[in-house]
Amino acid sequence: MRDPSEILFQNYERQYKDGGADRAHVSYQVVNELHLDRLPRWLDRIPKDAHILDAGCATGYLLGLLWESGYRNLVGVELSKQLAEIARRSLPEEIAIVNADVRDHLAQMPDQSVDLILFHHVLEHIPREHTIPLLGEFYRVLKPGGYLSLRVPNASCLLAGPHLFGDFTHVVHFNERSLPQVLEAAGFRVADIEFIQRPPLLFWSWRHPVRALLRLLNRGRWHLHGLLHKSLCLLLDLRPIPKIFDWEIEALVRR
Repeated sequence: MRDPSEILFQNYERQYKDGGADRAHVSYQVVNELHLDRLPRWLDRIPKDAHILDAGCATGYLLGLLWESGYRNLVGVELSKQLAEIARRSLPEEIAIVNADVRDHLAQMPDQSVDLILFHHVLEHIPREHTIPLLGEFYRVLKPGGYLSLRVPNASCLLAGPHLFGDFTHVVHFNERSLPQVLEAAGFRVADIEFIQRPPLLFWSWRHPVRALLRLLNRGRWHLHGLLHKSLCLLLDLRPIPKIFDWEIEALVRR
């Protein structure tokens, strides 16, 4: 019997777009200041000559931002053939895009060969029995002092339902307690796990006043969400009260 996830991934380009990921069709050519501020704010820790692997790069949106920011040693791996083709068409040819399962690609990589691994919204697609071995492979290929950047939906968020269950290929869910458990089992130290939780950045642009206003409203939403989250946890007597309340967990893990 075929894996249902395998069947769905064959048409994942359409699912990716229908799920609200409008970045699926944002090409490298239209990257500008409105997109560059979506880069991680910790990126100044990573030197420009770093070897960076985007594991599960989708259409290469983040790789395009990194290229625009001066990074040149970039590799993207994407399981979906459709999304990988979009990445190849839209990105500079110097960026290598590999259409493969991340686990197969990692098996061919030498030890301690990468400075930064980006693994954004992919871990929740990996079956439970493969989670720790995969994270162990990340530990193996990272250089000492290198970083693993993880983003997953936050199962502790009271409003996370659409992000957790809106994709049938999401098979494992994480929160701020379970994510360190699997990372530690894979070889990382809990003390080297840093959770990134900051409000959305503000900006002003005379050419894009509506977007600037929406960003301001989103920042207000972020603070209101935190207040409501903590209040509801107290009312429902949920202990311990989660410290990360937004729909997404971002963790930066040092090797």
